[in-house]
Amino acid sequence: MNILQMLYDSEINFELSTFWDEGFRWKLGDRMNGFPAEGCADTFVEACEQLKEAAIRHFPESEFAQKIRAQA
Repeated sequence: MNILQMLYDSEINFELSTFWDEGFRWKLGDRMNGFPAEGCADTFVEACEQLKEAAIRHFPESEFAQKIRAQA
């Protein structure tokens, strides 16, 4: 399943944006509760991978993290 959909289904908020030639910027969290992690990647695939790793690190007991560990 798609990482972004899995995050959404697990109720883990994130933002992902891009601007031509500046890569992909991502943030884990939201404006109301804060952003525990953010980063930038050159490709969409790298951005999703970074979001996945950040979500596992910051929400280790989440449904998302459990599903990812079960797939490994």
